Amino acid sequence: MVESHFIIRQLLAESKFVEAQKAVEVQFLQKKNSENAELLELYFETLISQNKEIPLEMLLSLIEKLLLNDTDKAVHWLNLIPKNKFKENQRLLKIEIILSEKKGKTEDLFHLISRFHILQYESRIPAIPELINSITEKYFPKDFQIQLQRTALMLMTGDLKSSEKSITELIMSCFERSSSRGTKEKLLKLYEVLNSTEEIYYLELYKNFCLLMTSKELDKKNIKKIVELVIYVEDFRMQCLILNLIVRQGWDEIAQDYAFEIRQNAKYSYVYFDKFLPHLKNLFFQKKESKSVFIKESISDYDMEVEKYTYEPIDEEILSDMSADEMLLTKVLKFRNFSTKELLDIAVSFLQSDYYYAALKASQLAYDSTSDDEEKLKSNYLKVTCLLKRGDYRAALDIALDAIAYAKTQNDILSFLYSQAEAHLRLKEYKAAKTVLKKILKIDDNYRLAKERLDRLNAI
Repeated sequence: MVESHFIIRQLLAESKFVEAQKAVEVQFLQKKNSENAELLELYFETLISQNKEIPLEMLLSLIEKLLLNDTDKAVHWLNLIPKNKFKENQRLLKIEIILSEKKGKTEDLFHLISRFHILQYESRIPAIPELINSITEKYFPKDFQIQLQRTALMLMTGDLKSSEKSITELIMSCFERSSSRGTKEKLLKLYEVLNSTEEIYYLELYKNFCLLMTSKELDKKNIKKIVELVIYVEDFRMQCLILNLIVRQGWDEIAQDYAFEIRQNAKYSYVYFDKFLPHLKNLFFQKKESKSVFIKESISDYDMEVEKYTYEPIDEEILSDMSADEMLLTKVLKFRNFSTKELLDIAVSFLQSDYYYAALKASQLAYDSTSDDEEKLKSNYLKVTCLLKRGDYRAALDIALDAIAYAKTQNDILSFLYSQAEAHLRLKEYKAAKTVLKKILKIDDNYRLAKERLDRLNAI
């Protein structure tokens, strides 16, 4: 090996550049020599002497080798690469990043890492080399711009769990600092990243949060977004920011209730409010009354000596049985005037989240807000579903019986008849259940669920 290198140098010294080039290429035919740094340097010297272009990939390989123990030589060869090549080559950018890190050029390092992220994003290549990650964590662990770029790449991978953690930290970084300057701009940038990413599923909630926090005024449609955040978010610090949003809207009663919920969080810290959200501290001074006291006061407001069952007393009874979360949600419903369609959508959302009491309240408000038969029918169907879910079978039966008056299609009639049968079954009124199921099958003898129920009853 040493002898061959000496011969090549001798050929170069004698200006026999073509012969020197061929001698190197012969050496390259042996794979173990193709990666030799000294041989690569000799090869490039033969090409430069002939004014030939150096193959970029081979030059990058040499520079990467020299970076380990000879930075000055690496820089020498790097300077031979045309500047226009740097704009679109991740490998070149990576080399520049390593050089800047070795020389302690932090400002250059910041711009290079940012360019690297942008190039990866534009190329739709979400993976970030471990070396770049470690340098980023070492020098820019709290920089919003760099971390936002990393989050955008992470979202591209579809890793929702890691993305959620990163998004939360980005949001918190906007508030957990001494100055609020630039907070709105940062949240809008995060919103743009989330809005430009397809299929973010439950991360849509964080996108909504960014939009809510940067909006001057909130309309009725945005109330539903806040409700969804209240239901979903369990992280203590994010709950604090949602509370801040509620207070900002002037919803004092709701804020008090939500503050009580936050206090039940295992990670609750009064010191956190004192440090980052001091204007909310007063919400945690007051001693909250126990749930049993609230129930007692709520029930005392209503006439409990009802001779005949009506829907309204049942609805209020449900309010007294609600969990603290659902109590908060029903207060949100009272606070604004929603359209019937919005109330129906909210009721469906609550049902899907297993908040049957709150869904029932939303359904009843929808029913009361309209004179349209179709909307009343939808409201009643939701009410029946809620009541069956919560085990109030007698109330469900009464609603189903009344709803038949609004039913205009065969499917609507069958749906409410089946609800009646279901309520009778759960009340163990088997004879009445059989009668309703037979009625269903007279209308549609292919109604599978009714057939199965009737067969089971006949087998008893």
